Amino acid sequence: MSYINSFELIRATLNSDGEYFDHKKLLSTIDRNKVIKKNEKNYPEIIKYGKFHITESPIEEEKWALINESDKKRILKLNEKIKKSSNLGKVIKELIEYKTKYPNVPAIYNYLGIAYERTSQTKKYYDTLIETKEKFPDYVFGKIALSEYYLNSNKYKKIAVVFDNKFEITQHFPAETYVYHVSAVRGFYYVIGRYFLNIGKIEMAYKSYFLLSDININHITTEILGQELLAYELHEFSKLYKRRKIKK
Repeated sequence: MSYINSFELIRATLNSDGEYFDHKKLLSTIDRNKVIKKNEKNYPEIIKYGKFHITESPIEEEKWALINESDKKRILKLNEKIKKSSNLGKVIKELIEYKTKYPNVPAIYNYLGIAYERTSQTKKYYDTLIETKEKFPDYVFGKIALSEYYLNSNKYKKIAVVFDNKFEITQHFPAETYVYHVSAVRGFYYVIGRYFLNIGKIEMAYKSYFLLSDININHITTEILGQELLAYELHEFSKLYKRRKIKK
């Protein structure tokens, strides 16, 4: 089922500049209430688990407190170097040392995995993802990272197992958790939205997109999911058009 008006899709196709489509404009025309009602009918657990508060204020992970202050500062500096792809060989060496020193801090494993990815060490990257998931089964960033790997490897069907078929972020934290950091929410619904799109459950993909766009419509995760949603809609519209043309 398409949620973008067919006329709008045709007009966008005719007026497009080469292959460019304004996905933000087209997706903004969708009736959110229609999508929400469909989701609540098909996935009633959304009503119970789908409400939460988001913050941009730092939320320190429980295990992060195990690290002394000077090491915390150094590890965070290493993470900044990862973001800039700066001297990653040395970064990896130091993170391995910190991982040995603090074997029960999942964030260190997460940073190390990202560093391996940035240096195209695919096997070490994947092995670190699996190790993180097995050692810290409740660590949501570990689940997100492994799911993104499966998405990029076209193994998206494995994501349901990674999240134990629980597709709301509140189902992956203690019941008394009421506030979630924006990075966790964004990462979670980014991979969940892309997962649902890949298996053809577009309403749930739109649910993730609406949430991400409300946080920041210009963020890269929102952009990617939005573009993939529009590509899906255009593909479905094209199939429908061809069927109608054949019937004539």
